[in-house]
Amino acid sequence: MRIVLFGATGGLGSAVLAEALGRGHTVTALLREPARLAVSHPRLEAVAGDVRDHVAVAEVLAGQDAAISCIGPGQLDDEVDVISAGMASILSGMQAAGARRIVAVAAAGILQEDEETLLRDAPGFPPMLRAISGEHLRAYELLRSSDARWTLVCPPVLADGEGTGGYRAERDYLPLGGEQIARADVALFILDELESGAFVGLRVGIAE
Repeated sequence: MRIVLFGATGGLGSAVLAEALGRGHTVTALLREPARLAVSHPRLEAVAGDVRDHVAVAEVLAGQDAAISCIGPGQLDDEVDVISAGMASILSGMQAAGARRIVAVAAAGILQEDEETLLRDAPGFPPMLRAISGEHLRAYELLRSSDARWTLVCPPVLADGEGTGGYRAERDYLPLGGEQIARADVALFILDELESGAFVGLRVGIAE
């Protein structure tokens, strides 16, 4: 499969890149600073560009089979809008390029607490996470209103270290007792889902 990966230099993006290459896929990574990509591989191409640039995104998606988005904010608080702006750009680029499949990542706050309440709206949700959670919610709404074949992966706390080689996945909710998951296991799910399409058009909570 020919995959465009957004956010390849982040902790999760790096794990996704390794998993995709390990499965034999061809990956194109769109990066503002390609020199930051420490990995070199015959099936990997790093392309300079900003995910918020609709033209650059459409160009990199041309002729590709699918997109994976692990985009997140930089070190500055005013960069948090890259999540929704980047998603809008990716979806626009996919439409222009004729690509339809995307697996994206969001925080677990946009999953359901119960049938009527999101986790981000439940008592006790950390106030410091509301801004980034709001961005993930806007990205989710963009996906829902698109004609893409999308899946939105929503893990809880991302743990360092080696993965377990497995995961629990549940539609719309976090799996019972799910508090954390290793980045490697999130990457495992992302590639499994990209290949299987088991959760197309859905939010998915995953955990150890």
